[in-house]
Amino acid sequence: MPLHTVDRLEDVPDPVPDADFVVVDVIISSTSIVRLLEAGAAYVRPFADPEAARSFGAETDALLVGEQGGAPVEGFDASPLPSLLPEDITDRPVGILTSNGTRAFERIGHDGTIFVGSTVNAAAVASTLAERDRETWLVAAGRGGDPTPEDSAGVELVRRCYEDRLTTDAAASLAATVEESGTAGWLRELGLGDDVNALLQFNESDVVPRLRDGVFVA
Repeated sequence: MPLHTVDRLEDVPDPVPDADFVVVDVIISSTSIVRLLEAGAAYVRPFADPEAARSFGAETDALLVGEQGGAPVEGFDASPLPSLLPEDITDRPVGILTSNGTRAFERIGHDGTIFVGSTVNAAAVASTLAERDRETWLVAAGRGGDPTPEDSAGVELVRRCYEDRLTTDAAASLAATVEESGTAGWLRELGLGDDVNALLQFNESDVVPRLRDGVFVA
């Protein structure tokens, strides 16, 4: 079946086609959702509006993680960066809000078939897509309407895994693209280099988050 790629969420067709979607926001919502579900979260609910997220947190005692423009969100519990997430979240619901990734989910619509892809789970996502054999859009979230190198690299990684042509040289080139991105450099300047290093561990997670009834589950 056809496999389409876009370098920013604004390029998703309108109206949104009846197809599978993989949203790739490498730094950081995609990776965070993977890590939260790996850590045992009951589910992860994405938000584009901080007030709606805060209401959800008050109603459910969910953990709220998020950022807006790289800054903390008032009333939230933690940053969405994996190294800064709380250690014990087993069976706890989580709400997440980020500048780009969760906005992409809103753009596609919560009733769509949406998977979450990143560098850490690209091969598992590709395997899931191959089993489903449906028209699929790989969506690099981008930032504020502009492409970002790390998201485009994440999309390319999923595509190469799907097409079974991820060579050693290609993987090294994609890793360099992620590591040399402006966002990765900013994280290193903040002393969060471990988060960047973790992103370079391609295909080490088998978790493929899928949106069901408005929340992501593994």
